Amino acid sequence: MLRSCILFGAILLFYINLPAQNISLSGNWKFHTGDNLAWKAEQINEQDWQTIFVPSAWESSLLPNYDGYAWYRTTFQIPDNLLRQDWVLRIGAIDDSDETWLNGTFIGSTGKFPPDDQSAWDTPRNYVIPADLLKKQNTLAIRVYDGAGGGGIYLAPVELMPRKQYDKMLRKQRKQGRSYHQLTTTNGLIAAVYNTATHEVENVYPHIFSAYDSALFVQPYMSQLTLDSPEKPLSAAYVQNTHVIEVRYKRFTVNYFASFGNSDRMFYAVLRGDSAYIANLRFVYKSPDGLQVTSVFKKTGKQAEKYFLFGPADGDDLNHSRDYLAALQGSLADAEVAWMRHVFERCRFPEGLKRAERNLMEQSVAVLKMAQVADNEIFPFAEGQIMASLRPGVWSISWVRDAAFAIDALTRLGLYEEARKALLFMLATESTNQYKHYFHTDGKDYGIGVDYQISVTRYFGNGREESDFDHRGPNIEIDDFGLFLIALCNYVNASGDAAFFRQWQPVLQSKVADAIVHNINNQNIIRADSGPWEHHLPGRSYTFTSGVCGMGLEQFAALQQQFGYESDAYLEASKRLRAGILAHMLYDNRLLKGNASDTSPQDHYFYDAATFELFAGGFIRDKTLFLSHMQACDATLGVKTGAKAGYIRINSSDSYENQEWPFAGLRVAVAQVRFGNKAEAKRLVKRVTNIAGRNYNLIPEIITLDTESYKGSIPMAGYGAGAYVLAIFAVYE
Repeated sequence: MLRSCILFGAILLFYINLPAQNISLSGNWKFHTGDNLAWKAEQINEQDWQTIFVPSAWESSLLPNYDGYAWYRTTFQIPDNLLRQDWVLRIGAIDDSDETWLNGTFIGSTGKFPPDDQSAWDTPRNYVIPADLLKKQNTLAIRVYDGAGGGGIYLAPVELMPRKQYDKMLRKQRKQGRSYHQLTTTNGLIAAVYNTATHEVENVYPHIFSAYDSALFVQPYMSQLTLDSPEKPLSAAYVQNTHVIEVRYKRFTVNYFASFGNSDRMFYAVLRGDSAYIANLRFVYKSPDGLQVTSVFKKTGKQAEKYFLFGPADGDDLNHSRDYLAALQGSLADAEVAWMRHVFERCRFPEGLKRAERNLMEQSVAVLKMAQVADNEIFPFAEGQIMASLRPGVWSISWVRDAAFAIDALTRLGLYEEARKALLFMLATESTNQYKHYFHTDGKDYGIGVDYQISVTRYFGNGREESDFDHRGPNIEIDDFGLFLIALCNYVNASGDAAFFRQWQPVLQSKVADAIVHNINNQNIIRADSGPWEHHLPGRSYTFTSGVCGMGLEQFAALQQQFGYESDAYLEASKRLRAGILAHMLYDNRLLKGNASDTSPQDHYFYDAATFELFAGGFIRDKTLFLSHMQACDATLGVKTGAKAGYIRINSSDSYENQEWPFAGLRVAVAQVRFGNKAEAKRLVKRVTNIAGRNYNLIPEIITLDTESYKGSIPMAGYGAGAYVLAIFAVYE
């Protein structure tokens, strides 16, 4: 059961005050699978209902493989002095669709239910609650349908906000151009998220990844950490583009961070100011299973610092961390900033960057560093993997595809040690090869067919291969092998690490390159798989998959030749793939369609932003084709709101696909430079620079078409920070 606590010095006391005005609804709710509209009523018998923590996907709490209907119920109180006003129910996201009732009255819905169900899994819910519906004691009931993948109320905030305050927040957002309010700090071991709108640390997690394995998800060990102070924060931001968060008050500051320098599993909250004043400040928090807590008081020059250390109950870092602090000369908060700034000094940045670009480059480096699991992670086979997104982004999982772009960016920056560790994570794991054979419902074998090394989709936190399995079957993505080869070859060529290539050459040849060649069909393209956007089996023969596999084989053949290994077969296979693409994916001699199956421009996946990669990577070198391809894609995938801003993923009615993807625009920028149009590339890069600059220099998965708000998983690492780094290098070098 969750319990509220207060830390005053080292003394724990119970405390239940909520943040001013906003009423948090995070915590334990009642939960029941199935569907019964009677469950919307204000009073029902909940004796046989389960308990679930909100927000969290129900797969991570109760039902690992459940798709279908479920209901959530909770009660809350409104103080008498706040009853006579409208409120807004704010829920970060519900997967997939919902209908919501307050005291038995319908207040809103998002998405559609069967038989014509439509997912709105990535859409925040903001439902107005009229004052005349509210009572002192209230019941909230939410009907949820999940068609596939994760399910339920999974993303913060989950709260009530006064309507006036909500409207004021929206006006401020429009004025500032800021739509994102969550700053993440992590050291590759633990992760915490500070909300700049609610002024609380939403959650602190004992690992940076979201799932240990298919049955066990990572839960926070502390949530709703707030400072009990009469003062309101004046500002919040990262310090000098690092991982250290600084919240400024009139009389003091607070720094929040996970420590790279100490490399421990502690979350640090550091009060800095007049010693007499900060001595009386305290924190309020919730912890489901208890935690280790201590405080350390230090004098650093004219300022005093009061450190609060919060560690998971099963950790053993508390004494070590306290001793480290006591022995440290100066401020640990300052030392952490210096640690990350030293990483920036190791980087090779292009010359001539504008200040805004430099800031975003530095923050992108910090995101890439934060996204990589540290060397002393307690799961030894987890070390080195790179998350697709930092928390609170839902993609805090290691995808091969996203990691490949992150590794490429680390290589371009000259951070060879980090790039090497990420490559080694995938090469050294013994947990792949699970999908050598997989017979789908159509009776066909969609497995790789030979021994392979690189995951067909992604990895669990413990380092084991995962294929994102749902009722449609697994994702099996052969493009991962090509992307991995590209990232590895770029690393070896840039770093000169010949020993690394020679050490792993047998695996690279037999379990990566040969696996690609085995899956080239008689049309000289990669056979049907789940594709670049994970559409699950039975899939299609995607242009992106054949293209990046062809690029990977081409670069691998060059390295093989350089080091005296067999190369002709791989170069020939690459040429076959290029010929197959031009034979089966070229439409009307002017466009590369998304896959071999779709034949009409009206088909769902005909126009596909993933095709940009074949030009960005230089696999298709025909400038005339590039220009006609971009002309067609500008008309169908180009964002039409205001000045042309970027590109959507797929021309469809799906809200996830049919929004601007910064990643797509950044890859087009690289392609534009390759074909001599640097002005257009600069425009696309400037677009991301400007909007990220208004949102703490973090890059999202999606920018909405209507309000240019952040959406999806935020912040992205490979598809955000990594893609930006690569685009900047393309523009400036």
